[in-house]
Amino acid sequence: MAQFVLTFFVAFGIVLGGSLSGGLGSFLTAKPPLLSMDQLADQLKIWGIVGALGGTFDSFLQIEKILVGNFSPVVKQLVMIIVAFWGAHIGTICVQWLIQVRS
Repeated sequence: MAQFVLTFFVAFGIVLGGSLSGGLGSFLTAKPPLLSMDQLADQLKIWGIVGALGGTFDSFLQIEKILVGNFSPVVKQLVMIIVAFWGAHIGTICVQWLIQVRS
């Protein structure tokens, strides 16, 4: 359970932190920060998932174990992927809420 919570918040933090930092960078370069934050949140979603999982190859190696009949690691890895997606998605929703963008 602790690993699921950690995975969620790592994906969440990558999206939220990257968007906020990117917005600051946009402000410093005289570009619209709110628009940049919205775009970055969408672009960072996949990287939040990959970063939270620790790389994509581990996920595929765990899923390969289904061929030998070991289903427990496969189910755990699929749940980890879903939890990472939720974390990244909720991070994107929080950024959109902060900047008041309606999608």
